[in-house]
Amino acid sequence: MKDFESDMPSEDIIRRISPPHCARGPSRCEKCKEAAQTRMLCLLRVYLAPSQIARPVTYLKKDGMDSYFAFDVMKRFEDENQAIEYAKQHGIVDVDLSEAEL
Repeated sequence: MKDFESDMPSEDIIRRISPPHCARGPSRCEKCKEAAQTRMLCLLRVYLAPSQIARPVTYLKKDGMDSYFAFDVMKRFEDENQAIEYAKQHGIVDVDLSEAEL
């Protein structure tokens, strides 16, 4: 059976995020509230088209427009140097290491 998601347009980016816990979010879930206190550098696969699969979303500026995009966490990095080296090796140009909220 073919994975219908594999043909979706996507882009890999690196961001510092709080790990998602569940769909209820930090205002309604204690574990989400705890997770929101932690920030980690991650490789995110951002899907540029709507999907049939429920995923967390992030707010990004793409092609001059601000919008929300679904994403998957593909990899976690130990530190900024590891993230920068990975980006160089894999041609990832959208890298933001700041502490700003997604």
